[in-house]
Amino acid sequence: MSPITTAINKFNGVFVPPINDTYFITAEVESLFNRLNILSKNKTQKILLQGAHGAGKTEMAMQYAARANRPMLIMDCANLKEPRDWFGYKTIVNGEIVWHESQFDRAVSAGGHVILLDEINRVHPSVLNTLIPLLDGRGFTYLEEKGDCIRVGNETVIFATMNEGAGYTGTSATDIALRDRFSRIVEVQYLVKAKEIELLCKRTGISKTDATRLVDIANQIRKKSMGVGSSFSMAFSTRQLIAVAEDFVIDGYESLQFTLTNLFSAEGGTNSERASVLQLIQGKFGSGEDAAKSKIKGE
Repeated sequence: MSPITTAINKFNGVFVPPINDTYFITAEVESLFNRLNILSKNKTQKILLQGAHGAGKTEMAMQYAARANRPMLIMDCANLKEPRDWFGYKTIVNGEIVWHESQFDRAVSAGGHVILLDEINRVHPSVLNTLIPLLDGRGFTYLEEKGDCIRVGNETVIFATMNEGAGYTGTSATDIALRDRFSRIVEVQYLVKAKEIELLCKRTGISKTDATRLVDIANQIRKKSMGVGSSFSMAFSTRQLIAVAEDFVIDGYESLQFTLTNLFSAEGGTNSERASVLQLIQGKFGSGEDAAKSKIKGE
């Protein structure tokens, strides 16, 4: 069992993430982290992370917590269906009605925590609205069911992540009032080519040559997935690229069938997205052995 898993089990979802030496932090983000450390001593700090999927939004929040050595709670917003999922609920113990306090309430109230509201725009607005008083200057909300206030403790830092756009089903347009509660918005984009190559090499042990080929393929897909008339329905994330590299280190060219080619639709035959991806692969790696080529084509 990993140290992270042990910590999560022991502290009911709250853990201090380890520092990831392969995570690239720009000078601007490093300065932001330093400011958060200083300013959070006097006031709750709120940061909205948005941008490309799989580009490291969640990891950015985790690395802030790791470097600040602060306990962290990640709220998977897609699973929150009603207000009680934030704060807690009444239950019966030994014939008496008692209040069951949520881990979110405990972490927010304790102070000194990093709270990540992951994919915040996957929460229904009616559920999200109950959170707004905690995020504004008041820093507290009265919960009728609990019969008490919930207050944000000192030195709390709150991150929220979101993906926006027609390609992200299950999301809602973000309320302007909610956005206004986040005083900083960070656009998280994919790494520049050299850094993404270095990342693949460090995390997976793939050769620089093969890492370069994979990053070139990913960048071509990303470029052709943007704007009107795009030929790909989705971009290729850094997260998925790491998975490609991990398999490639073991099985090379043959592994690309499952980690890369099959992620794209074969509808349209020779004009399909899958056929276009295969062309990109062959352009970088060559056609390969006949057996490997047949597997990638799905023959």
